[in-house]
Amino acid sequence: MSEELKKLEIAYRKLLLAGLLLLLVGFGLIIFKPLGWTASLILGAVIFAVSFIPLELARRTARRMAVIAFRGE
Repeated sequence: MSEELKKLEIAYRKLLLAGLLLLLVGFGLIIFKPLGWTASLILGAVIFAVSFIPLELARRTARRMAVIAFRGE
């Protein structure tokens, strides 16, 4: 059980980090507009929307970790 939880914890951290970094990049593009107004706004919105995929996977991984921990297997 402990080995499986450690693997899930590593996966959780990677997914959460990826999602948060994508959110940061998306917001940075929208706020600072380094590529011009239109391009930065569109690319920032797309990256912002895509960032929810790893965040959702991290949430599901955390839920699976909690179920395994509470079961005590």
